[in-house]
Amino acid sequence: MPQTVGRPIPDRCLHCALRGASLCDLIDAADLPGARPVRLRRIARNGLVFEQGKQHGTIGVLRRGYLRKERLNRVGRRTVFDLAVPGDIIGELPGHSLTYSLEAATDAEICLFDDQTVRRMMATDGQFRLGLLQATADQLARLQETIWQRGALTCRERILAFLALSVRAMPTVPGPDGSIVVTIELARKDWAALSNTTVESISRVMSQLSEKGLVKPLAPDRYWIADPACLIRLAGMDPRADCAPPQAAMAARRHNRRDIAA
Repeated sequence: MPQTVGRPIPDRCLHCALRGASLCDLIDAADLPGARPVRLRRIARNGLVFEQGKQHGTIGVLRRGYLRKERLNRVGRRTVFDLAVPGDIIGELPGHSLTYSLEAATDAEICLFDDQTVRRMMATDGQFRLGLLQATADQLARLQETIWQRGALTCRERILAFLALSVRAMPTVPGPDGSIVVTIELARKDWAALSNTTVESISRVMSQLSEKGLVKPLAPDRYWIADPACLIRLAGMDPRADCAPPQAAMAARRHNRRDIAA
């Protein structure tokens, strides 16, 4: 993210690991006064970010941590249906209400942008509208993938799918032999909710994978995966599924946005 003359970059942006996130790129390219993030909101684990049905009129970028997307049904039962990851656009445009609640699955930070700036850009900047639509479509595609997994895969397969696909949204350390160490910061109950299963089922499947040498726990939240592609095949998923680490995935998104602009 280059520094614009006359508009210094705040320290939190200059050193942010998400430099190049879609919303940051779009707002920075517009070069409008006051377009930098105006506030950094920190939320403790299990804290409420946005409430279902309320008009918040706030938009930002998830800078750190993970957020549960939950929906309250007619009988008062909450269902976790998706997970917001670093780089995701958070909130709704002014005048719109969220159809779900957002809660912090881990400690989290959100960079919030000035509402009036976002309104002005939506009204005057076609490239901003197009980029925002693309970013929203990316998040919708990920949600559709989650819905497909819940409906088409068995309990064991859903656990394998979550574990395999976690390498594209969570911290990873690649090994020279093609293995990957992934840090899953989520509580097991959140993992179970996202996979539509139980904590006991996860423990049983993880023990089976460890016995076969496919996955080994290194710490309560760190796992060694011998071959992510193998887990995808075992889960019955498309072997072409994107399991690139988050750095590679972000680079691909930037490339796609350049194609759109061209």
